[in-house]
Amino acid sequence: MSSLTRMLSILDLFSSTAMSMTAESIAERMGFTRTTCYRYVKELTEAGLLNNANGVYSLGARIINLDRKMRESDPLLQAGIHELKKLVRSTGGEGLISTMYDEQIINIHHESGPERLNLGFGRGQVMPLMRGASSKVIIATMSRARLKRLFERHMLAEDPALTEDWPTLWRYCQQIIQQGYWVSHEELHKGHVGISAPIPSGDSGEATSSITLVFRREHYALFNESALGSALAEAARVVGRKAYPGAPAAR
Repeated sequence: MSSLTRMLSILDLFSSTAMSMTAESIAERMGFTRTTCYRYVKELTEAGLLNNANGVYSLGARIINLDRKMRESDPLLQAGIHELKKLVRSTGGEGLISTMYDEQIINIHHESGPERLNLGFGRGQVMPLMRGASSKVIIATMSRARLKRLFERHMLAEDPALTEDWPTLWRYCQQIIQQGYWVSHEELHKGHVGISAPIPSGDSGEATSSITLVFRREHYALFNESALGSALAEAARVVGRKAYPGAPAAR
């Protein structure tokens, strides 16, 4: 791990339950020497990524500015929000755009539907890696070797008894690819259903993002699942073509 990566990893410590901390606390949590930690937090503070209030550090205002720039310049958001709004208007569901970063699935846009489900799926929310349709349609497009490494590092590390389930996971992912979308019933929230499609991002066929609709179970039952899935998959292809020139027209 480079020194830059180690320094930036400090930012990952902050959360709603750890909004501020001293350099000594950061050093202890990260396993840095105090000298190294003081140098890192000084550089992060000078860059505006940390705020120093009498030796107590919190996330800096520059992050807010960077987030605004990303909203304005991210081609995935520029293409995806328009298509997601149309889906939300036509179905009444809750909409999400999610993307993979450093083996995490993160929501980068949340479009509220008329029912305002308030399920905590806002921008920046990290989703379970292998639960829920948003994540599954992304990992399903991975190469066999890459998916197996992910399985061994995460699923297998959490439950060694899953060793013999690797072939099952691979076959499961092939079903998702063949169908072009996937549905998860109450995997993340009781009484709710999510349906997602991968957004193609290049000629390799691998997807790093997905588009999702979430419904109350009773609401979802009103739809023809195949028709809804096809509409979502087509919207994902449109987003892919706009955001990633050269992306395949179909899976």
